[in-house]
Amino acid sequence: EGGPVADEDRYIEIWNLVFMQDVRGDKSPKHGHKPIGELPKKNIDTGMGVERVATILQGVENVYETDLVRPVIGRAEEFSGRRYGSDHTDDVRFRVIADHARTGVLLIGDGVTPGNDGRGYVLRRLLRRIIRSARLLGVHEPVLPAFAAVVRDTMGPTYPELVSGFDRIEDVVRVEEEAFLSTLTSGSRIFDLAAEETKRSGGSLLAGDKAFQLHDTYGFPIDLTLEMASEQGLTVDEEGFRTLMNEQRQRAKADAASRKTGHGDLSEYRKVLEQHG
Repeated sequence: EGGPVADEDRYIEIWNLVFMQDVRGDKSPKHGHKPIGELPKKNIDTGMGVERVATILQGVENVYETDLVRPVIGRAEEFSGRRYGSDHTDDVRFRVIADHARTGVLLIGDGVTPGNDGRGYVLRRLLRRIIRSARLLGVHEPVLPAFAAVVRDTMGPTYPELVSGFDRIEDVVRVEEEAFLSTLTSGSRIFDLAAEETKRSGGSLLAGDKAFQLHDTYGFPIDLTLEMASEQGLTVDEEGFRTLMNEQRQRAKADAASRKTGHGDLSEYRKVLEQHG
């Protein structure tokens, strides 16, 4: 009786066999469309990730409490003076720190550096969420190098490049944290004013241009603004934000193109090329 079908928590699924055998077409089989062929090499995905097994074998409630993740939370407890497991809201922040610290350090170990696009932007967002989560736990001192050291110590035996390349990893997170901390206070003040203005006018939607200002001037990733807005019972005009972001990208592309050509009249140059080509 009961079990997963009843959506109870007495059971934890650690193994779910998925039989990979068909090639799907452009349209999903979930909507009644049939496969267009068979895979040349059929296989079975067990879904039994090592961390699921570790959770069971170590007798803990979730992956955050396993021996490869919990030490980061322990370091955050030391910084904050708060205890994991005593407050749900704090627990979410502890988990964000633990998850993002490990992911961020491994990304840097693979050669990724924080940036404004692509994988560099993903990394920057991860690191900045760690910093803000620590702030929300009452920590105002730099934390990234210390968290990176814990990740190195726990993951180093499996990923030796984290040990051999730790000087670079530490430099990257330190510079990123210093840059963000310098704007976090002023950016948070701008957000608070915008949120207060929105509430005072009886609205619940933070303007897209405010979200864009936080991104463009203060380096706040949109998901950070969304998170801060949610904490105050607000939503964000994401469509307006993305419109402004696209306009900025178009301007950047046009500017890059103009720098390549120098806005010069190239007609005479082209004639010479054609004559001697």
